[in-house]
Amino acid sequence: MKRFLIAILLILIIFTLISCDTQKVNEQANIPAGSDTEENIQADSENPGNPGNDQGYEYIYPELNCGGGDFTFLNVTTTWDFYTVIVQDEITGEVLDDAIYNRNKLIEEKFNVNLKETGVEINDISGVLKKAVMSGENIYDAAYCPGQIGSNNIGSMITSNLFQNLKNIPELNLGEQWWNQNINNNATKGGYDALYFTSGDINIMKLQGAWCVFFNETMFQDLGLEMPYASVKNGKWTYDEFYNYMKAGTNLNGAADFKWSPSGPAVYGMTSYEYGMNALIAASGERYIQKDADGIPQLSVEKERFFNVCDKIAAIMKNDGEYQNANNYDTGFHFEMIFRDNKAAMLIGEFKAADVFRSMDSVYGIVPMPKYNEQQEGYHTIVHSSSPLLVIPVTNPETSCAGIILDALAYVSHKDVTPVFYDITLSLKRLQNEDSVEMLKIIRDSVFVDLGTAFGWTSDLSTSIFNALDKGNNNAAALIEKNKGKIESNINKTMEYFAG
Repeated sequence: MKRFLIAILLILIIFTLISCDTQKVNEQANIPAGSDTEENIQADSENPGNPGNDQGYEYIYPELNCGGGDFTFLNVTTTWDFYTVIVQDEITGEVLDDAIYNRNKLIEEKFNVNLKETGVEINDISGVLKKAVMSGENIYDAAYCPGQIGSNNIGSMITSNLFQNLKNIPELNLGEQWWNQNINNNATKGGYDALYFTSGDINIMKLQGAWCVFFNETMFQDLGLEMPYASVKNGKWTYDEFYNYMKAGTNLNGAADFKWSPSGPAVYGMTSYEYGMNALIAASGERYIQKDADGIPQLSVEKERFFNVCDKIAAIMKNDGEYQNANNYDTGFHFEMIFRDNKAAMLIGEFKAADVFRSMDSVYGIVPMPKYNEQQEGYHTIVHSSSPLLVIPVTNPETSCAGIILDALAYVSHKDVTPVFYDITLSLKRLQNEDSVEMLKIIRDSVFVDLGTAFGWTSDLSTSIFNALDKGNNNAAALIEKNKGKIESNINKTMEYFAG
């Protein structure tokens, strides 16, 4: 069982909770010293429980001279309005672009190396990397692969022997805070010392991929509704409370029906698309795959609570006008545009939607995905399944060089880029009040990625279930029975590989 727990390692990918170097971030955002914003950022940076606090830490850059050679990333292109850029060619005046440019210049000068990036459409990147590795070509020094996209998943690439074991690269300081410790701590559990992918902040797409609820504050005020922030803080932000707001926000406004019309007066209670139902399931705390007492992954949805969760979601989605599925970006019939144009009171989507709402006339807020009920402990936030994960192809023989460069990039990203993203790009530019900034902290504290999705074990099942729920139907029990044998077989095959 020499690889037994590698599969178990990959259960959770969470955000690193970051505070900032206050002076650096304030200067980039032109925030005056002594302002309320400056004080809020300073308070975060002094939080001793925040792993982003680097005060007093001096990173020791190893000696490395790459002779002006290239270090090439294979990376996903900017997809669905996510920000995926690793190599920024010039200063643009946008603080996030410039933080990435400055990060790269520092690393290039330290190690006499040229950072390069080959962008591939997200649906094709797994195939491109697999083809390169299988041909034996040393094209890419490192790569970012989506956890799961279509029929491709990171687990199948691991079992195809495409990646280096990162634990064999001592130059990667995987125990430090600029790497995701939920992965790395699990890597050594049981005495098995292997890890084939990790997650830092070199690529920030994963930071944008957390699901949450946006709501139209202006509309809520006009309707005489209380803002939901207090409900979140008091643990009362539940499916039922969420649905009450949906119903209150639904309004024909003189329209004959809720049929979509860009110029029509009707307002929907909530808009999203079928993956929003998956985010609601995840928010309940239910997981398709959980470990048993021996750490072996098992299908975990054949239970009453999971079926009750699905019943509740189906009931919420079944009434005309209260929910509108819209996911056609080309025609404008898209959940983000509908919400932006004040045609829906709420939206379930990823953080990156905040970029779309920068031009929105109304004030909006964000809250976490709702809990199933008040008895549930805490909120749960799923990260977009396509969030990219860092790997080193087995065709790269210069693992020491790769380890030095990647570790330094991860450190500088953690110190200088992620604070800009959270405290400037999101908190100050995208979010419009202190309550939403507080909600952001709650959301990023609760994020995870599902093991079954990363390995592709439960992809067919979860897709069938959330598609049905999106239409107000719940046939989860039948779908589980239909897919159970295949899921268990696929888990066993994976475990046989890791035990080989």
